[in-house]
Amino acid sequence: MLALELDQLHANAPDSAPQLRTRIAELRSHAVEISTSVQTMSHELHSAKLEYLGLIGAIRNFCKEFGQQQKLEIAFKSHDLPLNLPPELSLSLFRVVQESLHNAAKHSRVRHFDVELYGISEEIHLTVSDLGVGFDTWAAMRGTGLGLTSMQERLRLLHGALSINSQPQRGTTIHARVPFSSSSDSERATG
Repeated sequence: MLALELDQLHANAPDSAPQLRTRIAELRSHAVEISTSVQTMSHELHSAKLEYLGLIGAIRNFCKEFGQQQKLEIAFKSHDLPLNLPPELSLSLFRVVQESLHNAAKHSRVRHFDVELYGISEEIHLTVSDLGVGFDTWAAMRGTGLGLTSMQERLRLLHGALSINSQPQRGTTIHARVPFSSSSDSERATG
């Protein structure tokens, strides 16, 4: 609606006000950008793909789509995962991948990222890493952003943990670990 109203204002602006017309066009462009971002975010909030493709398929698909949108190279691999992970565990790990890649794309200043999802013994592990500029983890954890805090909280609710290994100019690795006891440990998925 805002974009439409700005279009009408632009059309009705006097021809003698070129600066006003330019500013209206800029605001309309920002409104369309915001609308697209909100729409993308709402689709990511509940991923039907997670439900239908399972965790491996949903993460693979997200890495591919996000990589194409952002012009990034995201290498995804998975191995030794138990079949039939609980929905809350799958959703939490999926959200950690999303948040990690969004943060990495925004801050790392590199175009290549590695995502690995795997099972070991009674745990599921997820790593997202890059060889970018890195950051001061202590400062980031005490900052105003909610991304790292929300990832930690999601994992804490599953009795898991999040660790961040990053140093300025030496890259970043986000590592999520969640306990999981499979009743049929012999059934493992590979991706």
